[in-house]
Amino acid sequence: MAREIDWSKWQRTPRGWVRVPPGGCPAGHRWTTSGPGRPSERFVTCGCTVDRHHTLWVCPTCGMHCAEGCTDTDLWAGTTVSSGIIGSRRGLV
Repeated sequence: MAREIDWSKWQRTPRGWVRVPPGGCPAGHRWTTSGPGRPSERFVTCGCTVDRHHTLWVCPTCGMHCAEGCTDTDLWAGTTVSSGIIGSRRGLV
């Protein structure tokens, strides 16, 4: 089954297509689409959706791990997130 791609969440760069991050983390830090203010992009396995995966953005300022489209950070699989990322360092965007 092929997934529909929402191209509004993608940006063309000289290096190819990259995801456009959300506006910022729950702690209030603003993110940019390029440069040092851009969050790093990872993925997390989660039990809150049938798809079981979310894009995980890591804030370059505070290190908060923020899952895009997630509804419950307690359902993140421990094998896809570092053990030191506890509840206060997890967020939703």
